[in-house]
Amino acid sequence: MIETGNLAQTCFPLLLARHHGAGSTGTIEVHEGLFQKKIYLREGRVIFAASNNRNDRLGEMLLRRGALKVPDYLAASSKMVPGKRFGTLLVERGTLSADQLVWAVKEQVKEIVFALFDVRAASYMFREGEEAEEEIITLNLNTPELIRQGVARMDGVIWALDAFKLPALRLELAASRQKVDAAFELGEFEQELLDQLASPKTIPELFNDTPFPQFDLLKFLWVLCVLEMIRIVPPAPEEPPAEPIPDMEVTGEDLGQIR
Repeated sequence: MIETGNLAQTCFPLLLARHHGAGSTGTIEVHEGLFQKKIYLREGRVIFAASNNRNDRLGEMLLRRGALKVPDYLAASSKMVPGKRFGTLLVERGTLSADQLVWAVKEQVKEIVFALFDVRAASYMFREGEEAEEEIITLNLNTPELIRQGVARMDGVIWALDAFKLPALRLELAASRQKVDAAFELGEFEQELLDQLASPKTIPELFNDTPFPQFDLLKFLWVLCVLEMIRIVPPAPEEPPAEPIPDMEVTGEDLGQIR
């Protein structure tokens, strides 16, 4: 199966969450101008990512992080030959250990994925069943936590606002608390929010008088929504107004009959 679309209609976090929920195996290719990024999925989990943007390469990422010195980068680059990976050269030269290389590849993959979260208009294609090439270092990333971290970095707020635009709607947990706790690395404010969602709450009830940043709260709620860990409950039915008690009209004749 091949699925095509545009991130202007289906934003990347929603696309990734949907394929995670479906347990998809395949690749998501995103084309933005001259650049192409490819996210590899296995049973809904991100296992690798690749990009033809030079700034997304391993050496450049390590330089940005301060984990690689410029002389080491230049020395390893001068030894590059077809079929040889930059990370392998760094390990062979003793610049990185094997464990440090695995860490570096994970961080590279996360940066490639995170960069797609704020992309507003780019075509994408999902190819079902396409497996990672044998030479790729396959990872087993916690995809819900990856989505949470990516959304936390987003500057855009429109998708989240549109999801909760009716203040009267009520939200509550749709997944077990144990499942939600296992899916994320949660801080204090997320834990407190989950406690509140044990029973249906309206948007004003969740956001008014909270000590936590409104934008962070909104984005985490949206993460729970796209991962289908919360459900939207219809507004509580309004109590019908009590019927007024009719006035008792007492006439003089009625009073005369009272003994």
